[in-house]
Amino acid sequence: MDFDLENDARAGVPAEELTRRLGSVTLEPATPIVAGQYGTWTLTLTVGSYGLDEGGSVKLARRLADDSQAPQFDRPGESGYCRVTTDGAATLKVRYEPKSHIRPWKRCIVIDIVDGSLQPGDTITIVLGDRSGGGPGMRAQSFVESAHEFRILIDPTNACQLRRLPTSPVVPIVPGEPIRIFAAAPSLVTAGQPVALRFRGEDRWGNAAPLPQTPVISWEGSGTLRHDAGGQPVACTAGSGRFHLACGEIRGSSNPVEIVDHAPALSLYWGDLHAQTGFSVGTGSEEEYFRFGRDQAFLDFTGHQANDFQISPADWARLNAAIARFHADHRFVILPGYEWSGNTTAGGDRNVFFLEENPPLFRSSHWQVPDVAETALSPAHPADRLFERVREHGRAFTCAHVGGRYADISRYFDPEVCPLVEVVSCWGVFEWLLGDALKHGYVVGVMANSDGHKGRPGAEGPGAGEFGIGGGLTCVLAPGLTREEVFHALLQRRCYGTTGPRIAIDFDLGGHPMGWRGSLSAPAPLRARVAGTAPIEKLELFRNGELVETVWHPAFAREGATRRVRLLWKGARHRGRGRRIDWSGCAEVTGAVIEKAETVAFDSPADGILSQNAGEVRFRSHTTGDTDGLDLMLDRADFATLTLRTPEGEWTLNGNDPALRQPGGLLVELGDLERAVRFQRYPERLEEMPLSLEVTVPPAEGGRRAAYHLKVTQSDGHLAWTSPVYVE
Repeated sequence: MDFDLENDARAGVPAEELTRRLGSVTLEPATPIVAGQYGTWTLTLTVGSYGLDEGGSVKLARRLADDSQAPQFDRPGESGYCRVTTDGAATLKVRYEPKSHIRPWKRCIVIDIVDGSLQPGDTITIVLGDRSGGGPGMRAQSFVESAHEFRILIDPTNACQLRRLPTSPVVPIVPGEPIRIFAAAPSLVTAGQPVALRFRGEDRWGNAAPLPQTPVISWEGSGTLRHDAGGQPVACTAGSGRFHLACGEIRGSSNPVEIVDHAPALSLYWGDLHAQTGFSVGTGSEEEYFRFGRDQAFLDFTGHQANDFQISPADWARLNAAIARFHADHRFVILPGYEWSGNTTAGGDRNVFFLEENPPLFRSSHWQVPDVAETALSPAHPADRLFERVREHGRAFTCAHVGGRYADISRYFDPEVCPLVEVVSCWGVFEWLLGDALKHGYVVGVMANSDGHKGRPGAEGPGAGEFGIGGGLTCVLAPGLTREEVFHALLQRRCYGTTGPRIAIDFDLGGHPMGWRGSLSAPAPLRARVAGTAPIEKLELFRNGELVETVWHPAFAREGATRRVRLLWKGARHRGRGRRIDWSGCAEVTGAVIEKAETVAFDSPADGILSQNAGEVRFRSHTTGDTDGLDLMLDRADFATLTLRTPEGEWTLNGNDPALRQPGGLLVELGDLERAVRFQRYPERLEEMPLSLEVTVPPAEGGRRAAYHLKVTQSDGHLAWTSPVYVE
């Protein structure tokens, strides 16, 4: 809801009159902005008939999702420098406040009028990214937006009551040049059927960017394919492999594809069920959102999860109309719902999903929609009241989410309506949430989504702001792609989550799929087979949250002579908003030469290697539950002394330490939430190959349930977790 304009409209003040009273603003240049580029933009505000009294203020507001560079006002030779001046008889006091206005327009340059007043016709000039002192300018928002607003708010009276200028400039933010190709194909294909291979170009920030020409497509693997009259690949015989695409120097590969002779009972479908648009704290329209998810992210299913306390009746009606237009069984499934956004003390964030369209809103509060009347159903606060409403509704369920607030499942949990925990979003990796559930004996499944704010469901990307990683994907095992089948697969925990790639996992216990809950009359085989989008480092099997079996890539059996040393750091500060850890520091080597240094699992282009030479690598890195690291290729790894220096600590060890030669190397634990560093001698080359695991699971003993789940780690740092199977 746009509070400023809505209040003025109710007061009967037309935009033209408001402009005359408050003033007008222009932008130079008023041309499309390339996402993530450095530039200079000048806003000129001409004061209206009210003037700007001493004590009045002007704010240039950004949306919460806007990740453009934070402004600074005292270092003209550095990036982000901004200069604010006036030709009027007053002094301007300027500062940046990240929480200075109503959500989502929170991030503001605040300009206070002191020591005088500004007359009608006076001007205020705001130069964003001023280069006159030698700085490079200001980095723009990293993601595409069709209508990016430079919102100007005016308080002419010292009443601390601001109004939006109707002339606030709006320009598009467009993608940069493509540097890679993203390709998606069905994980399972029946021989004789077409393979729906789809692809897009991406710029360095993950925005969809047009390719200069159609890429050349090749198949690597077993099985045979041909092309139909339209050029679409058709699977001919059973096998497995991946597609590779090349458009000049721009390249990419698809997810693994398995071709089977007969259609399986359950197929794999991919989705992102949790993201937002501009009427809450996201970006863009519902139309842009669903079109991107279907046509650019190539999702099979999705959802829209606006924060409940922000949803106006008009927003809700418009969203549900868009869901009705875009939902199509067998092509693009949409689950209606919203995010119940109670404070942490009331249970924290929960995603609510419904089987039917136009569902009821059981809000956590009416905080930003105070004119919406409260009822017996809403607000449903705290979380146990939400569970009551969902249980009474009967065709809905909830999922525990960690966002700004985290779901406190220790205090608030209902096994009847809470079948899932979300272990990945763009806020980070939250494996601990699954650990909490298993520790309490809950029966839950695993999902992973984005909670994206960039209008890119299924391809969120970390950007350059406070979001830690690119977000996750959920894979469901369902007999078909309909809303009913996806809904019930999730309800029955037949699903798994990844940190983004479409890793193919086949995991069952005695023929029962992941999520199964039942008893065994005799020992049964638990089998897993995994094909990754990069070489798989290891498979780990957990029983009730405890590691019981690990399968390593065969290359780790001969890693002793490797020249590669991998340094990793991971974890979160705590469960709430301030979880982000700054690891920025350096890795030093003596006794050997660094021949090559590469990042491992870094998420944002804003982070990375800052400088390197033969003996040192300096880097910028942040984690929010995820893992970052460096691969150092050394000429004499056995003789090296390695030192890692970060704000979290300093560690030194020798390259010939026996602990480094073991698979997994040396782990130094630093605290809760998996805060740790790891040093290991890493194979120089890992072949891409499926990994398998098989163990025998006995019937449950002593009356205690046994929960078995699989965790997958790829060499590029990406992860996946299956929903557990539960032996009663």
